[in-house]
Amino acid sequence: MHLIWFDFLFSDGQIIEAIECYHPSIVAIDAPLSLPNGLCCLEESCPCQSLSSAKGRVCERELSRRGIPCYYTTKKSIIKDMVYRAIALKDEITARGYQVIEVYPYAAKVRLLGRHIPKKITPEGVAFLKERLAALLPNPIPYLEMFNHDLCDALLAAYNAYLYDKGEIESIGDPEEGAIFIPAILKGKRHG
Repeated sequence: MHLIWFDFLFSDGQIIEAIECYHPSIVAIDAPLSLPNGLCCLEESCPCQSLSSAKGRVCERELSRRGIPCYYTTKKSIIKDMVYRAIALKDEITARGYQVIEVYPYAAKVRLLGRHIPKKITPEGVAFLKERLAALLPNPIPYLEMFNHDLCDALLAAYNAYLYDKGEIESIGDPEEGAIFIPAILKGKRHG
């Protein structure tokens, strides 16, 4: 895995432009890319209903069962706008012929770095992430010292795509409904 470019991208157009410029084999998005089975939207006024009486998607419930907290994709979700944007972006990217996967950097951190991770918004947390990412990734990361917690999460998302490409990934959830991909547990072997 080689970091060839990084930047803060704010619009979907900027994201699409970067993808078209670099042609990645896999695009990893850190946001829900699907709705729970049975839902056509997340609007409380819509009569659509989840096919499950349980909250959220199977992948989110599975993460929670494993002790990894996350936001649930429900009609009461505080991240509705992000979910709608991510789904539309995924649809646009896949329509252009790219493979898109859903990732969750916090789950990757837990899987790769353990459960005792300082909060990413603190200086200690950012320093911890930079140190661990530098040791974890197969090649040196240029400008890593300039990364904030958002860029560290983006780097973890890219690393998940890299592991997906190498077959060192675990799919969490129901593939029909939407899965989250996290690093696989490798017995006696290091990722990458």
